[in-house]
Amino acid sequence: MQYEVINKGQCTVLQINEDRFDAKLAPSFRQEIESLAGSIDSHLVLDLTNVRFMDSSGLGAVMGVYKRLKGKKISVVNPQRAVKELLKLTRMDKLISSYETVEDAVETTV
Repeated sequence: MQYEVINKGQCTVLQINEDRFDAKLAPSFRQEIESLAGSIDSHLVLDLTNVRFMDSSGLGAVMGVYKRLKGKKISVVNPQRAVKELLKLTRMDKLISSYETVEDAVETTV
């Protein structure tokens, strides 16, 4: 999985640099989250700017992170239209906030 981790105050930004977040990527995403879990700040921001497609495996991986990091805020940034529609269709948009920019997401951290 191609990604970059950026710490901004109380936020950990995980920028996913992949075109597709699918069954091929989901296992490595889960492994990376497990390895980073101890160092993730109070707010995890998933920057999905580069992700053009997400299937149920990618969605399941994001939901797994939501459950794994219980008590921490999780947000997504700049989900593309197909990803945004999937989040809305599955009602995950009610659990995970969506922002246009990383800066907008970081500003919401208490």
